[in-house]
Amino acid sequence: MVLGTLAEHSIPFSMAPVIVELAQTLSLDKPALQGMKLSRTTASYKMIHGLGRTYSERTFSYMKIFPFSLNLDESTSNNNKKILSMLVCYYHADLRKVIVEHLGSLEIMKLNAASLEKVLCEFFEKNNIPWNNLVSMLMDLCAVMRGSKTGLEIRMHQYCPNLLDVDGDSCHHIHNAAKKFSEPFDSYLEKLFSDLQVDHQWSPDQVMYHKEIAMILNLPASSPQRGFVRHRWLSAYDASMATHAMMPAYRVLYYGFLSTADKELYREPLELMYTKYHVNQAGRARIKVVQEELNRKGMTPQGRERKKRVCQKLWHEETTTVLRLSIFMGLLAILKEYVMVFQGSQTLVHKLHDRQLELFLAFMACFVKAEYITQLSPRALREMVLEDHMLLPSKEVYVGQEADTFRSQNPNHALLVPFLADVRKAYITTAVYLQKKLPLASLTLTALSALDPLLRGHSQATIQLKRLSGMLRHLLPADQDIQRELVRFNVDLTIPSFKEGESMVEWWGHVFDKPDKYPSLSAMVKCCLSIFHGPRVESSFSLMNEIIDQRSGNMNVPTFNAIQTVKYTLQSRGKTAVQLFRMEDVKFGEVDRTLCKNINSAAATYKRQQKMNQKEKQQQQSKYGSQASGSAQQAKKQTAEEEKRARLRHVAKQRKRAMETLVVQAKKKK
Repeated sequence: MVLGTLAEHSIPFSMAPVIVELAQTLSLDKPALQGMKLSRTTASYKMIHGLGRTYSERTFSYMKIFPFSLNLDESTSNNNKKILSMLVCYYHADLRKVIVEHLGSLEIMKLNAASLEKVLCEFFEKNNIPWNNLVSMLMDLCAVMRGSKTGLEIRMHQYCPNLLDVDGDSCHHIHNAAKKFSEPFDSYLEKLFSDLQVDHQWSPDQVMYHKEIAMILNLPASSPQRGFVRHRWLSAYDASMATHAMMPAYRVLYYGFLSTADKELYREPLELMYTKYHVNQAGRARIKVVQEELNRKGMTPQGRERKKRVCQKLWHEETTTVLRLSIFMGLLAILKEYVMVFQGSQTLVHKLHDRQLELFLAFMACFVKAEYITQLSPRALREMVLEDHMLLPSKEVYVGQEADTFRSQNPNHALLVPFLADVRKAYITTAVYLQKKLPLASLTLTALSALDPLLRGHSQATIQLKRLSGMLRHLLPADQDIQRELVRFNVDLTIPSFKEGESMVEWWGHVFDKPDKYPSLSAMVKCCLSIFHGPRVESSFSLMNEIIDQRSGNMNVPTFNAIQTVKYTLQSRGKTAVQLFRMEDVKFGEVDRTLCKNINSAAATYKRQQKMNQKEKQQQQSKYGSQASGSAQQAKKQTAEEEKRARLRHVAKQRKRAMETLVVQAKKKK
């Protein structure tokens, strides 16, 4: 029955264990299960006005108690609706953990700072959310969000004057830096990645041959169909790694598309490749059959040109391709490591400044002499002007492992000079970009780094925490002396030591357990723990395009909003829906009365909202003197019937004329 249901409704097999567990749990309360009915419409309004409403209202109530931070971004759904998604982060004192929840997803008509300000203010006012508890806002780097004069963040200062400036999303900075680094290479590799992806996407036979060749060469096969993505430029690193690993298989595969003259030219390198990867006679014979079949393959003009470009880079320009893959794999790994750290869910706001400084120094050390950067302060690094005498000679610049080997073995190669010139240009332009964009000298991020438990006991920790307390004075108890608390905290032997790898949030819980001793310090740290440090909101956009598509109804945005609220609630609690709502005693177990009340009243709320919408529509029609119209389906049916009647009248008219013509002809014959 389960397997049949999966097949009937095209449900992925990964849902089979979920369905079985759900069925087993539901069967514990057979009378309730037998009496339950849940249609599509019912599920929609119970999700919106029942489950979603309950958890949204609880989130709003927590925001009135705890200081919080926001992560905002906008995107366009598959049916071209612009959606503003908002996440909220706060330290939940009862759960003793940092909670990230979905605050809301709102449909916006016009994307500019003024309209976003209006939407945000209306949302805060409608739900009675206090501006005073807002600590910081993390947004992307576009002018609408973070414009220096009229951006949304600047506008928010009139409602929250003490809003912390934690800069924009640093992961976006790094993606843009990767794009900046690739510019001198004229998208050489990016075009190769795209060509490989498209070429395999529409050729299932070619994908099969590719995997077969990889097996013969004893290589782990990977498909290029999900490679480079232009709006996430660091995906060039993953595509470079995958392409480099599969380079021998690609070369053998595309050998079949070479011209006869080129096949003869590259026959010896192909034989050397067979020897290197220990391909036996049976494997060589099978590869030859595959290459002959590929040579007979019918192709469109676009496909022929695409394969020609790929063959050019894999065979005719192999050295150039390998050199550029080497620098991409070596250099972009530094940027990728940073992004992977701060895209995670662990609270790392105290590491932002140190990791950005570490990233910048690691990048600069690839082409700048170490003595010019190691002794400089963050502000001096930001203001440093690169000069020729500060740069490493071309033979010492980091270019990746394979390119370095090629450079040492072929110091006078004709391709080496232009390649190293492009590398130097890429390094300099990217360094200038990072100097401009990374907040290396940010006083806020420097102060936040003092939250690191490893710094306790150092005088600088006390100095930076004092500075941080001044920034958050409006959220701290007015009758407490926080400076005295900081001095005591820095040498308190009763607080357990912190070991690298432990949770920073759990460690600070030991301080929160001393409310009489550290009331102001605890309040300040709870504010700081709420600060976002990565683009968490962007993970919701993939779900948005699965829910909001061309087939969705008018309620799609509220439904998406409710689903997101429930999903983030489950994630923040670390439980599945079955685990959260399961009761060991189905008759006498404790129930969530507020949730039950909202679920039961969802139908009445839905009908009341429908009546209000209908009344508002009638008022607008009355205002403009228009008539009430039926549904689009009724209009379509009516139009079809009118067309059918018109067609029948036309046929009857033509038949009548034909009969009259026959009568006239008959009379003439008589």
